[in-house]
Parts: sequence; structure tokens; C-alpha cells
Amino acid sequence: MIIYAKIVMLLLCINATPAVIMPFCARKRPFGTPMDFGLRFRDGRTWFGKHKTVGGFGFGILAGCSIGYLLGFPLSLGFGAGFLAMAGDSVSSFIKRRFSYDEGTEILILDQVFQGGFPLFLFHRVYGFSPQASVALLIIFIAAGIFGSRLHRRFFLPSHQKADTVIRSNSGFKEWRACHIALSPVSRLFNFENVVYYRLLMQTCFKLSGLYDRGVNNALRIRVNALSFSFKHLPEAFDQYKILFMSDLHLDGLDGLTERLIEIAGQQPVDLCLLGGDYRMEMYGQFEKANEKLGRLVQHIQARDGVFGILGNHDCLEIAPDLEDSNVCMLINDAMVLERNGQHLAICGVDDPHYYRCHDLDKALREVPETAFSILLAHSPEIINSLDHHDIDLCLSGHTHGGQICLPFIGPVFTHCPVPRRFVSGRWQHNNTCGYTSCGAGSSGIPVRYNCRPEVLVITLNRTP
Repeated sequence: MIIYAKIVMLLLCINATPAVIMPFCARKRPFGTPMDFGLRFRDGRTWFGKHKTVGGFGFGILAGCSIGYLLGFPLSLGFGAGFLAMAGDSVSSFIKRRFSYDEGTEILILDQVFQGGFPLFLFHRVYGFSPQASVALLIIFIAAGIFGSRLHRRFFLPSHQKADTVIRSNSGFKEWRACHIALSPVSRLFNFENVVYYRLLMQTCFKLSGLYDRGVNNALRIRVNALSFSFKHLPEAFDQYKILFMSDLHLDGLDGLTERLIEIAGQQPVDLCLLGGDYRMEMYGQFEKANEKLGRLVQHIQARDGVFGILGNHDCLEIAPDLEDSNVCMLINDAMVLERNGQHLAICGVDDPHYYRCHDLDKALREVPETAFSILLAHSPEIINSLDHHDIDLCLSGHTHGGQICLPFIGPVFTHCPVPRRFVSGRWQHNNTCGYTSCGAGSSGIPVRYNCRPEVLVITLNRTP
């Protein structure tokens, strides 16, 4: 047990030394010289970034030799541990540069896996540790490294370097907390849209395989899907009524997406536009960029009865006023009844039934006339679990993206939705309710699509004899 504690202590000291020493000599040559000497990779970005310096690498090796010797390790082993820890740190920086993270950005777990994993492999070879012991040591190092990183940022960073990571106003904290999905640590780690699993692992696989750019191009190939739904009891005044339905926009997640949607919307004069939620890429934090893009999009929508929207699992309640400022009438467990020649069509919208689970169909239908034709707008097809005791004529949903990444002959890898596959995309029927689950216009988590084109729906309601 003592040898394990010494190894973890040594690795922590090696990785902490550059962070403690380099602020005092970063401007002195050769200490402050970037490891990559400013050279750029084929993607146009630097290999490691200017914060990975010759001095930092050298001080890490020096710490491995000196502290390792004090802890009773041979100088050669201390040197190897220092070299491999710094090499692992450089690898994590290389990965972050490929995904355009700002220099100095910490990605917890990713950083510690390489900083600790490389030298631990050396100790595994020298001392013959079992794989289980090596994995346990890595987990302990990751936990201790994250804790040490927080302490370093809290007590040792200059104030100007902390400014962008500290919420400095009470209102700012309330906004962040209110828009934050409360998940357990395990759920945050393995959630499909989590940074570690989805953004890094999957994005890395697609980039290394050369398929990433193709997936991005696929995500911009939005199709206009014209559909017709026929109903005997559709009021005659709403025969041939046209609806533009767009869901899962994620407008700030992919350059060029908003412009493509503006082009589509400008060519589709309709009676009504419905938005199915998920307007931004992230699930919490700032909304201004997505809202600015949404405002531009709404200006080009030609819908004589207006634009109505609901909230998705990426949309907290606090952003609803901003959406209404963009001229979207929000239906949050509410309904709007349209009247033509004394006949009624009700647009009902419920809150997100997937993450927030604040949907209240009873409340949404409370003011709807019994004779009205009803259209239900729900972000996720999980709403089918609440339809049994309600008279809904047409239900429109999204959330699943149709899987977004689908395998030939197999279909979606993930559906994000615990419902039977027949509800995941396309038309469906549930009791007396006709429904459609859109593949979505945008992309979530990673802006790529494979075997699943994004779509915008133009729906025509027909009255049959």
C-alpha cells in the first residue's frame, strides 16, 4: 500500500510542478518557448498551444527525478515517470487543439487520464502490478488531480485568469442553476450528450476515420418533407390548412444551419408555423447566440396565423421570455384556439416530457372547446404515455433526431427516447391519435448525421367526406 501512495504522490507532484513554477518564468527563454515552436497541424491550429512550453516539460521531468529520488524511486524511474506524464499532458493538449478548445482549457478526466495513464503503464511494467491495481491507481489519481486542479484555480491563479470561470453575480448564478439538468455523477459521465463520451470519444472516432466532414455536410442537407393528414372531422374552414413544423433546431451548434433554414422558410408560405423545442446546442448556460439566430429565422417565416413554439429538454423556463421577444408565441402547458367562420382549431403545447417532465396535458387542454380539432405539440414522443385519456387528433414531436447516426439495415444507434421504435421517427398511430416524430432540423451533441437526413415538415390538413 505504501508503494501505491508514493506513486500517486509522485504523479501529482510531477503534474503540479509546471503549473506552480511556470508563471514565474514563462517570459524567459528558453523556458517559455512553446513545445511545438508555433508550428501548425494540417487543420491550421497549433500542435499543442503556446501554454505547453519547453520549460514546463523540463520542470515536470526534473520533478520526477528529484521528488522520485526523495520518495525512494531510482532516478531512471523518476525520469521516465516525469517524461511520460508530460508526454501524456501534451497528448491531451493535442486532442483539445483538434476540437478548437481555447488554450489552457481544462477538460476534467481527459487531462488526468493521459497525465496519469502514461506513467502508470511504466510502473505497471516495472513493479508487475495487476491490471486491476493499475486501474484503481488511475482512478485515485484522476480524483486527486481534479481536486488539486480546483484548489489551484481557487487559490493560486491570478485574479484576471479566474474572471471567466467564476459566476460573479447572483442573477448569473440563478440563470445557470435554473438551466442546469441535475444528474448524478454517473449519469453525467455516461449520458449520450456528455462531453467525455459524446463530444470527445465519438467526435474523435469520426475525425480519425475521415468521416467527420461528410457528417457535417450531411447535417446541412435539410430536406423539405411534404406530408398530408386526412381527417373526417376536420372543420371545413381548415381544409387544406398548411403547417410548417421545425423541431430540434440547435441553431448555435452548426455554422450555416440558420442560413439554410432561412432559405427554406422563405420559400414556404403557410398558414401556421410550429417549433418543437431545443433551440440551442447546450442544455444550460447562455442563450443569446441561439436566440439571435432564431430571431433572424422567424423574420423569414411566412405564416399568416403566427409562429408557436414549445420548450425542449435543452430549453429551461427562463429562456421563454427571450423566445417571445423573437416573436414566438410560447405554449407551455397551454393552448391557442384559432377560429375561422365559427369553427375552431386548437394548438396545444406541453412542457418537455423527457428531462424536465413538467408536461401537463390536462392543463393544456383545459380551455379547448370540445368541438375543436386539436393539434398537440410535444417535444418528445414520450407524450404517448399521457394520451390514453385525451382526445387528440394530431400529435407532432421531435427530440429523437431520428437517431441522427444510423447504421445501414439496423437503424439508429441511439434514440434518446424510451419508446417503441415505431414512434422514433415518421408517422405513427396511437389509439385515435395520428402522430409524426420529426428527424429534426439540427443536430445535437456532435454536428454530424449519417443515414438520417435532417428535415423540415410542410403538413397539409385535408378534410375527407
